[in-house]
Amino acid sequence: MAVLLPLLLHPWAQALQWDLSNPFPNDPLAGVARGITLSGELLPGDTGKLVQWMQARPADAWHSLGRVELKITGGDTREALLLADTLAPLYPYTVAAGSSCTGPCALVWLAGAWRMLTEGRIGLRAVPPAALADSNANRPADAPSAFDLLPSQLRSYALKQGLPLPFTERWLSGSSGEVYWLSEQDINATGTWPPYYYARLRAKCPALAATEESFHALRRCAARLVISQKAFAFDKLMAGVDDAWWNENRDVFKSAPR
Repeated sequence: MAVLLPLLLHPWAQALQWDLSNPFPNDPLAGVARGITLSGELLPGDTGKLVQWMQARPADAWHSLGRVELKITGGDTREALLLADTLAPLYPYTVAAGSSCTGPCALVWLAGAWRMLTEGRIGLRAVPPAALADSNANRPADAPSAFDLLPSQLRSYALKQGLPLPFTERWLSGSSGEVYWLSEQDINATGTWPPYYYARLRAKCPALAATEESFHALRRCAARLVISQKAFAFDKLMAGVDDAWWNENRDVFKSAPR
């Protein structure tokens, strides 16, 4: 049974909550957080609160990002994109839990450097088409239109994370609120790894051959790659924070071969 490490309960019932866990309660690191579960509704400002917690508890944050279980029930699309853009450089292992992972949950799931679906489905929810950000604003007649950039931001993010263009266009061309459910073929075409991770693996790690030694060499190289990439991104989150644990480990993590 996983050892749950309750972190905190927010005063609002539906906002994003996070709980730490260790799926390996009998190993030498039994008391260390090895996973984090994100649940509830994702509301504006939740990403900032999660980052503040990471800065206050960097050791827990570092270890728990090894497995991010997603039970996000809905929420704000812009906040989901912000959370996804925050997590993606940290190379998390994202796991969609529950019967379905739709809308904001699906966007955060795509942020994983390693993405898994244990059960259920992944659904991408369409947003309204690009429109004037504020149609009531008093704007000069010759001023350029202030369009909502969310659809193009979602397209850029999805393609960066490896969602094939036909699926991306199909999703974003749907009616507002319509869910595009990824089929098994869609998920296989999207891949377990985003393109940038795969490109770095090919550039930095030995090619996989049909031997057990080759497999373990690639696995070790991939682990070091994730540690170093994660460390540089984590260091940006920790900018201006004086923490003894991070000060001691920063250079060790960064120096892992990339």
